[in-house]
Amino acid sequence: MTEKLDIVQAIELAIAHELEARRSYLTLAEEAEDPELKRLLIEIAQEEAGHEASLRSRLRLYEQKQLLRDTICRYVSDRVVEEILKNPEALRLGGERRHLTVLFADIKGFTTLSETMDPARVVEVLNDYFTEMVDLIFAHEGTLDKFLGDGLFAFFGAPLEVPRAASQAVSCAVAMHRRLKEMQAVGKTPLQGMRIGINTGEAIVGNIGHARRMDFTIIGDMVNVAARLLEVARELDAGIVISEATQREVAGQFDTIPGPAVVLRGRREATVSYLVPVP
Repeated sequence: MTEKLDIVQAIELAIAHELEARRSYLTLAEEAEDPELKRLLIEIAQEEAGHEASLRSRLRLYEQKQLLRDTICRYVSDRVVEEILKNPEALRLGGERRHLTVLFADIKGFTTLSETMDPARVVEVLNDYFTEMVDLIFAHEGTLDKFLGDGLFAFFGAPLEVPRAASQAVSCAVAMHRRLKEMQAVGKTPLQGMRIGINTGEAIVGNIGHARRMDFTIIGDMVNVAARLLEVARELDAGIVISEATQREVAGQFDTIPGPAVVLRGRREATVSYLVPVP
């Protein structure tokens, strides 16, 4: 990052020299008595102005791409970042309604476990766990929204459209359980399990927040339903709970077991759920 800043500063310094040179040519043109020389100096000054404007435009474009990369790389895989940089018009940060699948996950019994551990060890365990889980989210073309204590929130289908986003989300959930078991098998983590809630539907996606602190996130009732399904997973001690909407989109692709029709907090109508057996 320091190297990039040094190079950008050097370019800005070179542009400043272009500006000074243009001013010098104009000053000389004012002092010149020969009309031909005066005209030549003015033409050179105009060429310098054009060159300066071109340099500033190209530098601004570079800085915009770097800002976009620094913003988006926190949420998506490197491959998606490169696709966005190749086709930035495909990314709409201003907000739009999209069909998405949302995944909430948390760690089983983490509060009790963390009370028996040194704080530094708690952070180490979480970092190891999140590193593995986020890699899987990115591998399944998902977008990390945020960490929520010992949990995380991800979505599939934005910023770029993802074919079969619901299938990707459920595949990711299964892979997350499998990876945690692999970590347990080699003694890499003391975590005993995890729960996941998944829902599919329409939400608003975009850069939301303050001018100085924006988050690329999604909002909508379907997000709340996914969070409630995570609560159902806790209550049932189930690994993965998906909504009926998600079940419709992944039917025949995964083994599922009909779950209870539950009245989720804040809703009147019962929501049908399905359990996805974990490996």
